[in-house]
Amino acid sequence: MSLQRGRERYIILMMWKIFHKVVPNCCNIQFSMTSRHGAVAVIPPLSRLSSLANQTLYDRSFAVLGPKLWNQVPSTIKAFDKFDTFKTSLSKYIALIPDKPPVVGYSCSWSNSLVDYSPTQWSDL
Repeated sequence: MSLQRGRERYIILMMWKIFHKVVPNCCNIQFSMTSRHGAVAVIPPLSRLSSLANQTLYDRSFAVLGPKLWNQVPSTIKAFDKFDTFKTSLSKYIALIPDKPPVVGYSCSWSNSLVDYSPTQWSDL
């Protein structure tokens, strides 16, 4: 598992803890329940007038990246109430997704983030 994938897994685990109120919700992340997707995290809005530097900070913040990653997890996995069961299921799910981190010194045309993952984008899955 690449460093990026491990970090994103950790963020999803923290989102589970926030959802189940195991840790404080310091970022004021809101969740809504839907019949199709289960618990969905609400991504806070960004002002269109903000600078590019602020948009980058916004996209990389936990308050935005956490909900985006949480919303990528299938509802069957998010439905687990026990942390160990959720963690094991999440690890198995992430292991199915191709992990192709960029190589230092080379440019790449893809993103290895789970946020940008689409099954149709990869032929390996």
